This record gives sequence, structure tokens and C-alpha cells, in this order.
Amino acid sequence: MKPLFVICCCLSLLSLHAQQPSQEDIKVKTNGGTSLPLSGVKKQLTAIVFLSPDCPLSQNYTLVLNEIQKSRKELLQIIGVLPNAGDYSEQEIVTFKNKYAIGFPLLRDKKGVLVHYTHATITPEVFLYDSKAVLLYKGAIDDWAISLGKKKRQTDQHYLRNAIDNYLQHKEVSPSETKAVGCFISNK
Repeated sequence: MKPLFVICCCLSLLSLHAQQPSQEDIKVKTNGGTSLPLSGVKKQLTAIVFLSPDCPLSQNYTLVLNEIQKSRKELLQIIGVLPNAGDYSEQEIVTFKNKYAIGFPLLRDKKGVLVHYTHATITPEVFLYDSKAVLLYKGAIDDWAISLGKKKRQTDQHYLRNAIDNYLQHKEVSPSETKAVGCFISNK
């Protein structure tokens, strides 16, 4: 059985109200007990994507994210983050991962560390970083979803794919920010 990656996000952080933590400060733990710093991802690019098992758009975008991860696996690591993960049992997370054949790690962000770090407000919402933890792009994965319940027939703008390609071709990442559409992350 393919190991289930991450289930819990822990922080060995200072105060959440203090300085913005660096990626080195944020450690994630797999359900196998392996702890690694978020900065330990050794790919050229890291995409942190906030997802919610209950959010229909998060469910729909797992296919797109799987395709992006698969097509750029040598250069990119997608990390799915479940904010409000205390709302879900481990079994519900496993079911979500298996049902949508998610091919990248899922992290629980029980304490909202990654939400705080990125200022994420929506699921799905993506944050693309280079290997030096420089934010290259944040926002929607593409423009397929116009608003909740309203989608285009087909995608015209592939924001995440374009950001990755622009970076790899040493071009300016443009747009560097878009507005994500989806389910709000609660601030419990």
C-alpha cells in the first residue's frame, strides 16, 4: 500500500503572532512518523495547495493537480494542505486521498500554521514557491471556476501551469496573483 503521507502538521514555531515563520521553521510529519521541514522538499518548485475534502471545487481540481504533478514530477512537488483538518478524521482524509487518487502528499494544518504562513483564505488556493522559498504565484489554479457553482465549459487560462512554465523559461511570472474561487477557510 502506498504510504499515506502526511497527516499532521506540527509547529515548532515561535509565537504565531511573532515574525512570519520561514519554511525552515515549519515542520510536517508523515503518518509514518517521519518529520521533515517544509524546506526539505528538494524540488525546484513547491506548490502548496489548500484543499478541503468537502469542497466540490477541491474535489474537481484533484484531477488537474494530479496531472500537473505527474507531468512535472522532476521539478515540482505539490503539497496538499487541509486547513481545519481537525474537522476530518484520519479515515475521512484517507478516503478523500483514495477516492480522488491524489498522487501528492496531504498535510493536516490543525493549528493553521500554513494558513498563517501563506495567508490562504480559500480552498482550492495555490502558492507556488521556488527552491529559495520565494513566492512566485498565488491564487487560482486556472480560470475554469468563475464563482461558486458557476464554471466555464473549458479553461482559458492555466495560471499554475503558466507560472511554472514561465519560471522554468526564466520569464516573468505573470500574472503573479489571481483571485481564488472556492470554499472559505474558517478561522476557528
